Amino acid sequence: MNTLTFPLLRFLSDGCDHTCSDIGDSLGVPATRVSETLDELVSMGMKIDRETDDSCRLQTDIQWLDADEIAHHLGNKASAFQVEVVDHTASTNSDLMARAGQQGASGLVRVAELQTAGRGRRQRTWYSGIGDALTLSLLWVFGGDVAALSGLPLAVGVSLVRSLRALGVAEVSLKWPNDILLQQRKLGGVLIETTSRNAESVQVVIGIGLNLRLSRSVAQRIDQEAADLDTAGMRIGRNELFARLLVDLRAALEDYAREGFASFKDEWERMHAYQDKMVRLALADGTQTEGRVTGVDNDGALLLCVGARTHRFNSGELSLRPIQM
Repeated sequence: MNTLTFPLLRFLSDGCDHTCSDIGDSLGVPATRVSETLDELVSMGMKIDRETDDSCRLQTDIQWLDADEIAHHLGNKASAFQVEVVDHTASTNSDLMARAGQQGASGLVRVAELQTAGRGRRQRTWYSGIGDALTLSLLWVFGGDVAALSGLPLAVGVSLVRSLRALGVAEVSLKWPNDILLQQRKLGGVLIETTSRNAESVQVVIGIGLNLRLSRSVAQRIDQEAADLDTAGMRIGRNELFARLLVDLRAALEDYAREGFASFKDEWERMHAYQDKMVRLALADGTQTEGRVTGVDNDGALLLCVGARTHRFNSGELSLRPIQM
């Protein structure tokens, strides 16, 4: 990716045929640089028709993020958020963690067309293409101790599933502790990072990634089966979806601040794809254990029945996989 990537994509977003020379004249760069950037975009999964006469046409439909359109869809809730839209960044979570250290306020949101170093739980890489996902982070301030936030990733997952089901995505579910599934394949995830603001409050950065449309080049880089909302038939615009998720998430965070995870627990268990199923847990130390998922505790810990005993497992230390029968 170079400095011409996004200006070139926006120029081609009209869906018309253009020559490299005409594009170069319009953008003030040599035609050879336009051609090189086109090759780079194709390698990133963009569908670009290139003819022998040097004309080209973008075949990938990009729904560009737009702060004004997002504000329109937020309606009377727009004042509750400060939305920043950027073309690219290494990580929206890292950006807001830096801002949290500067005493940022609740409601600051950063969303990127492309993250070049996006990450998930346990530092796994998050892969997405330009315009193919929602990759956003929200800064929120909670009163009290950080220990009270252990169930927050699960509560955020409940909020996302509520939103998607309300939009007609019926087969979406959760996987402990922070994955969003669609038909048992990974649709997205949640990454929570915290920093103490003072003795009485904690600043939290809530990172969310959702696959909207998976190109073959991106899907090949993901180390598990993945799903996207496009193949699920959801046709809501990217900006409207973003606004809907934000409004619902704000309400969930306010509920969490008042009542903690206990108020989400029963609903989370109903949404859990592995509830009452036999599973294998792979712990961070390389050991494994098998048992039946009986639910989660009021702090979000997984409850696993192994033999005649129920064991608790905390988030961030293990992965969950179904046992192949």
